[in-house]
Amino acid sequence: MARTLLFCLPYAGGSAMRIYGRWHRELPDSIEVVPVEYAGRGARIADTPLTSVDAITADIIGVLLGRIDRPYAIFGHSLGALVAFELARRLEHLHGRPATHLFVSGQRAPQLPHPMAQYDYQLPEPEFKERLRELAGTPEEVLANEELLNLVTPVLRADFEAADTYQYRPGPRMSCPLTVYGGADDPEAPPDTLPDWSALTSGPCDVRVLPGQHFFLNDEQATVLKGIVADLEPAAPVENGRTS
Repeated sequence: MARTLLFCLPYAGGSAMRIYGRWHRELPDSIEVVPVEYAGRGARIADTPLTSVDAITADIIGVLLGRIDRPYAIFGHSLGALVAFELARRLEHLHGRPATHLFVSGQRAPQLPHPMAQYDYQLPEPEFKERLRELAGTPEEVLANEELLNLVTPVLRADFEAADTYQYRPGPRMSCPLTVYGGADDPEAPPDTLPDWSALTSGPCDVRVLPGQHFFLNDEQATVLKGIVADLEPAAPVENGRTS
């Protein structure tokens, strides 16, 4: 049995299985990858998408509580980083189950003010489509196919509303180590907005800026996974993606 569970939270519009389903091939057997789906996608495609981080957190926290039978860590990118943060602090302070590590990626520190005057989820269809193209997270074949776009737009708008309307509430700091990943050219979470994550934990906080924009995770996945292994198994030698 794997020593550590790694719960993985998707970005806006993404399916956890599609994003993280192959991570287990690259990580050692001692880390069990657990993709966690939000309502409205993947195996939960029939469920109504939720429009707030609080609602998403409340919806999936039971999934994590039902699986935590050993040390666990959480990883989330963009919207997933906000959900991962809320899960980690609630699991520690409300349920007495602190994480061994929290990984957040592609998200400015949550206590910083929202920088946008115009919320993405409120954009008219043409502008919304251009915003998706600008973020470069939606495949061009989807953007070019009106039928496909109509299928995914309700989920995207719900997720964008959750991210856009998120309001940080002060509370006790977490105790777990925190690793923050960011893209050097990410306009959504510029590198200078990342160090403020350190105020949210009493544990160590390491900020790692990688090449790329908001979806640097796609191109820098190997580097991120190598970092996850180093953080979760600092004493374990790694060769070809497996522990010896």
